[in-house]
Formats: sequence, C-alpha cells, structure tokens
Amino acid sequence: MTSSTITNTLTLKFRTKSEGYKKYSMRAPLNDGEWHKIIFVLNGNEIQVVENCHQLFKQTDYEIDLSPEKHVRVHIGEDYSGNHRFPGKLREFTADNDNSIHLKCSNLEVIMDNPVQTDTETSTRRIERDGSEEHVFPQDPQVGRRLADHNQNDEVNRLEERISFLEDQFRHWKTVVNNFDNRIKKVELHQRGCQLNGRIVSFGEKQQNLLNCSECQCSSTGELHCGPIGCPPLKCAHPVKIHNECCPKCGEQCYYSGRYYENGEEFWPKQCVRCFCHNGKMDCQFRNFQHCPQITCQPQEIPPNQCCPVCTNIDYCADGRKSCDANAICTNEQYGPKCTCKQGFFGNGTICYDIDECQWDQNARDQLGGCQTGTMCINLPGSFKCDCLPGFQKLDDKNCLDIIRI
Repeated sequence: MTSSTITNTLTLKFRTKSEGYKKYSMRAPLNDGEWHKIIFVLNGNEIQVVENCHQLFKQTDYEIDLSPEKHVRVHIGEDYSGNHRFPGKLREFTADNDNSIHLKCSNLEVIMDNPVQTDTETSTRRIERDGSEEHVFPQDPQVGRRLADHNQNDEVNRLEERISFLEDQFRHWKTVVNNFDNRIKKVELHQRGCQLNGRIVSFGEKQQNLLNCSECQCSSTGELHCGPIGCPPLKCAHPVKIHNECCPKCGEQCYYSGRYYENGEEFWPKQCVRCFCHNGKMDCQFRNFQHCPQITCQPQEIPPNQCCPVCTNIDYCADGRKSCDANAICTNEQYGPKCTCKQGFFGNGTICYDIDECQWDQNARDQLGGCQTGTMCINLPGSFKCDCLPGFQKLDDKNCLDIIRI
C-alpha cells in the first residue's frame, strides 16, 4: 500500500493467482497536514480500505494470491526490497487478527461517490514471499487465451458484484430519503399551525381572552383546543375571586377564640350566633329565629347552635335545588348538600376552577405523571394531554421518542 499527498490517492497493489499484479487506486484527502488513520482489512477474498472511519473501498476479489503462511513479514515504511522508503511520518502501526472494523470505527461512514481505478499488469518475473525473484517463461498462446478468458470472466463477475452492491445501496438510501421526506412533510404540516378568528396560531401558542377568561391553544397535530383559562391549584378551601383576574387567590385566615379559621369558613359558636371569616376579618352576627323562612316539609330539624329549622331526609342534589358548580360532585348530607370539585378542578364546590397541569414543575410532573420528554402539554378542562413535538414519535401517553435519532 502506498499513499500520495500530491495526487491525494491511496494505492493498493497485490500479486494475482495468474502471476500478474493488480492495483486499486482510490481518492483520499491526504494533503491537509493532519494525521490520517488508514485501516486495511483483508478477510478471505474481501478487501476493505478505511480512512479516518470513512470507507473508501470494499471489494471481493478472487484473484488475490495470499495463501496461509505460518510466518508473515511486513515491510513498514518501505517496499520489500528496501529501496523505496516512505518520506512522510508514521506515528503508529498495529496489526490485529480477527478484530472487527466496527470496534475501531463505531460509526463507519460509506463514501458513495469515491471512484476507484483498477489496473492489471502481467510480469515476466515473480516475486517470491521471501523477497527473491524468479524468472517466468512466456506461456504458449493456448494458455494465454485461457488466461485472458479467465480474466475476462473475473472482470464480469466483479462488475456484477459492483452493480449488485450499488443496487443495494440505492435501495437503502432511497428508503432513508423517503423517510426523511415524510418527516419533513410532517414537520411542515405541524408548523402551519391553527386558524383562530381569521389568523394563524403557531403550534404550542396560546391565545387568551381575559374578558371571559378563556384560552385557545394550537396542538402539534394542528388541532385547536379552547376552554377556560387554567390556574395553578391552591391549598385553601375557599379561594377568593379577584376583580379583573381569571385565577383566584387564597384569602387571609381569621383568629377567633384561640384558633385560626380559613377564609370563607362559617361556624356557629353559640345558639343563633353565626360567624363568617372574610379575608382576615371575623364577622359574627346574632340571628333572630323570628326571621326564619317558613318551610312545610317533614321531618324538620334545627342544626346545632343554629336558629332556623331545615328539612331532613330529602334529596338536596336534585335538579333545581343544588347550588354546586357544574364541575363539582353533589353529596346529600344531613342538613344540606356538600359540593366537592371534580378531579382536575379546585375550589369550594360552589365555584370550581380548572387546574392547569401544564404549569407543573419537573418534581410535580415526576410525582403526578405530567408530560415528559419530547412532548408539548395541552391543558384541557379537568385534564391535559401530551402531544409529540415535530420529529418525535409517541412512546406512551406521557413520553415521545426522537425518531431522527433512531
């Protein structure tokens, strides 16, 4: 094997079984002043040449004459006679047996457009394996014709193998190009966004209407999702609606008779005395039983410390009676209905607000099962969904996989 930085070529020359010589010359960028790792692989009749993990040449050649030897002698930086020496620099040389090329180049790149020139020459002398020369007498015409026919058949076989290799490579790269084309079309489709009120909303973008506290978000599939503005959940039992704001806040607690009461909490400390915590101020009033509304139901009962009787054993959750929010669950209790916001909502049950799960931090997403890698979170009333970003493929309901890296 010889290299030339003048012509940027690597040349591989070997003896053939017909006592001639064969050369393969291939292009390689050798004149850049950098170190180049050249790997030459000989596996039976298969030859492979790699430069800096770029495959320059791979060919099966049945003319190569390398019969097994117990002792192999390698000339490094010179030819077998020692007359021609390598003028460049050689930093490292290793010889391995049965060592896969992929162990040295995990990401082997095949160069498709690298031309390889093949030359065949005959010789009247034969180079023995010990470096000595032996004269070869010219063969008779019949032997020459048989040899020419043999060489021609070998050349046809090589061309057929090369065509088969190119066809396989063409099919492979055609599939790769088609896959990338489909992905690009998918990304372009997603990037078109959604239409909202005559304008284009890009995917992932939110459009909020603070007048009616609604929002619309364009998903990566081009679907427009509209609903009430989601809010971060609050831990207080009675959130306070703030004027000109869509999301509530927790009111201040009240301190009364040695303990704290939540904002919005109602209790009856003594007979006919009703107390109500209103944003840090406790409002207690005496109720006169003479002002109680008249009820005709039976049976009736006065709750503890209250003044007015209420109906018992009736369906407080029946239509027209319940005071619960549409996103709350009504439960009949002894003295009235109990309203509890459904999962995905928060509030006191009379008013329920949608939880925006897309505002969870990473810890909350890990603990509560939020959207993870390669996704875009879409908030829905009482729930959420995870759409895959362009270039990602759905793995499960919460994760998407980067298909370009597959």
